[in-house]
Amino acid sequence: MIIVGGGPVGLMLACELGDAGVASIVLERAVEHSAMPKGNGLVGEIVTILRRRGLLRGQKGLHAIPVPRYFFGTLPLRLNPVRPNALRVLPIPQHRLEALLEKRARALGADVRRGHAVSGFHDDGERVVVDVRADHGDYALDGGFLVGCDGAHSFVRHHLGVGFPGTTGDQLVRIGRVAIPAGVRRRSRHVLELADGRTLFLFRPNHLPSGILTLAPVSDLDRGAPADLYIVGTHEPRDGQEPAEQISLDEMRASIQRVLGSDLPISGGQWLRSMIANSRQAERYRVGRVFLAGDAAHVFSAGGSSLNTGMLDAVDLAPRLAAVLAGAASVETLENYHTVRHEAGRQAIVQTRAQAALSAQGAEAEALRQVLGAALRTRNPHRYLATLLIGKPTRAPRR
Repeated sequence: MIIVGGGPVGLMLACELGDAGVASIVLERAVEHSAMPKGNGLVGEIVTILRRRGLLRGQKGLHAIPVPRYFFGTLPLRLNPVRPNALRVLPIPQHRLEALLEKRARALGADVRRGHAVSGFHDDGERVVVDVRADHGDYALDGGFLVGCDGAHSFVRHHLGVGFPGTTGDQLVRIGRVAIPAGVRRRSRHVLELADGRTLFLFRPNHLPSGILTLAPVSDLDRGAPADLYIVGTHEPRDGQEPAEQISLDEMRASIQRVLGSDLPISGGQWLRSMIANSRQAERYRVGRVFLAGDAAHVFSAGGSSLNTGMLDAVDLAPRLAAVLAGAASVETLENYHTVRHEAGRQAIVQTRAQAALSAQGAEAEALRQVLGAALRTRNPHRYLATLLIGKPTRAPRR
């Protein structure tokens, strides 16, 4: 079994295969784990699965936190009526998640090869032959199946010729870690109060006339982080600008000033970059003996669902492959992976696009937030919306 990509999805797949007694080779282009904080945690079903697998046991500072309330876009949802502890959050930097999964995968027999890049492959219907480039020389691997977990710019997907349709956002997002001096802010649990008396929400979008500002204390995600270190993000109209892997602290400062309407003193600056949100899905998750999972199969525009959905791809695919390799199922049954996970990806894209719409700028989006937010605070949202349509006066529900 050959896995392309040593991120969380590829390593989760190697762990799941190892648990099923299947050896795998993981080919990862990068020599070392990236220190860049690509993700700050996991949300959803995958957190429960990691707990069940024992992956969090004995890991200092790693706790699956049940949350009775969460945000759908900008709208707060009460989750306990679904079932107690229906949703759990695991604050964990992505580099630590990858190290944790790689250690488990290696212990289960996976051969993780860093600095090894795939340059081509051929599926002859019986085996998949993979061409690999490495510092010590090029070589070929022969495996029963190949799984591309190699990200949004997936080589595997491109080599297969699988389409990746979707949408490109019209907002430029600037994000990074900066220090905000204690003298210009006062923090409570959920808000940051600025020196001028204004308050900004933490861990949720702040909609302002010129854009969106997000703030998150890094210490809430990593207990060893300085108290003045924040993840700061701005959303502004793209206006033809292209994303950049690195931006200056001055560019970040100027963006904050435009969105906030006043200066927010910041310093330091780590991993400052800009990006454009995409929402796309591969047309096929399986072509013969080659599969796609994670960002190679889908990318989302909002909602924090990317890692949850991608790692669940791995959890679904592993037992199917193991059953075929053990002779307990036919190769044809692997089409069910595409059927099940493509639909799961479609649903995730739809709900994250809905969240993006709720987080958008403009009078229409603000009206949508007000109406749906009010409806969700009532015991009978259908009746509330019907009352609006009928034209009867409504009592504003409590927040």
